[in-house]
Amino acid sequence: MLVVADWIENAAKELLSLRGTAPGWSFRSGAEPFSEPSALAILGLAGAGRARAADLAATGKWLAGIQQADGSVGLAESIPEPTWPTALAILAWGSLGGFAAERSKAAGYLLGFAGAHWQKPPDDPVGHDTSIKGWPWAAGTHSWLEPTALALLALKREGHGSHERVREGTRLILDRALPGGGWNYGNTTVLGRELRPVPGPTGLALLALSGQTPRTGALERALVYLSVELPRIRAPESLCWALLGFAAWTARPGAAAGWLAEAHARMRPDGVRALQLSHLLLAGGKDALPALGLA
Repeated sequence: MLVVADWIENAAKELLSLRGTAPGWSFRSGAEPFSEPSALAILGLAGAGRARAADLAATGKWLAGIQQADGSVGLAESIPEPTWPTALAILAWGSLGGFAAERSKAAGYLLGFAGAHWQKPPDDPVGHDTSIKGWPWAAGTHSWLEPTALALLALKREGHGSHERVREGTRLILDRALPGGGWNYGNTTVLGRELRPVPGPTGLALLALSGQTPRTGALERALVYLSVELPRIRAPESLCWALLGFAAWTARPGAAAGWLAEAHARMRPDGVRALQLSHLLLAGGKDALPALGLA
C-alpha cells in the first residue's frame, strides 16, 4: 500500500524535475514554459511545502518577466493572448510573497477587464442572466464560470473583496448555479432543459464564494452534489478543485488522502503530468487554502 506521505514526496520531486533548467513549466517536455502550468506548479509546491522558496521564486520572476504593460499575463512569452492566466499569476505571486508591484498591476488589469454581456431577449434559449458582467476566457467573448471564479479568488487575495466587480462576479456565480445542485462551465438551462453539473467548476465556484456570501440553498445543494461525487473522482484537476471547494465550506473528508494517493497512482505516463501533479499537490497540501488566499 502506498503511504500517503510517499506519493506527495514523489510527486513533488517529479514536478520539480519536469521543469529541469527552464525558468518555468510547460505542458510537454522540451516545449517553452507556459503561464498556467507554471503558476499551478508554484501553488501546488507551495501548498504542499515541498520546494525551496528560491526554486519557486525563479519561476515567479519568469512570470513577472512575461507580464505585459497593461498588467496582464498571457499564455506564454510568445502567446500574449488570451490573458485569463492573469488571475493564476496573482495567486502564484501571492503564495510566494513579494511581487507587490506585479500583483497590483495585474489586479488593476482584472478590474478593468470584462466579458461580453447583454440584455437577454424574452425568447432567448439560455437560462442564465446574460447581463451580469464577469470574466471571459478570451477578450470579446461571454463571461463564464471558471475564469470568473479565478478572478474573484485573485482579487479577494489582493484586498478587493468589496469591490463592485467582485460583488457582480459573485452575483454571476450564484446566477449560474444549477437548480439541482452544483455548477458546470456556466450555463444552467438550454431550451428548457437543465444541464449537468461538473465537479471541478463546482469546487471552483465554492472556493470563489467562500467569505463572499451566506451559506444559501444553492451552496447546500452543491455540497450535497459533491459529497456524492467526491468518492468516485480520480481525475486530478476535478478532484483538486472539488475537494478544496468542499473543504472551504465544511470539513475535509477523512478519505481525501487516500483518494489523492489513488489518483496519483492512476496517472498516465503520457499525460500532461505537470498539470496533474500540481493539482494533486495543491489539494494534498496542508497549506492549500492559505496558498489561495483563503483562511
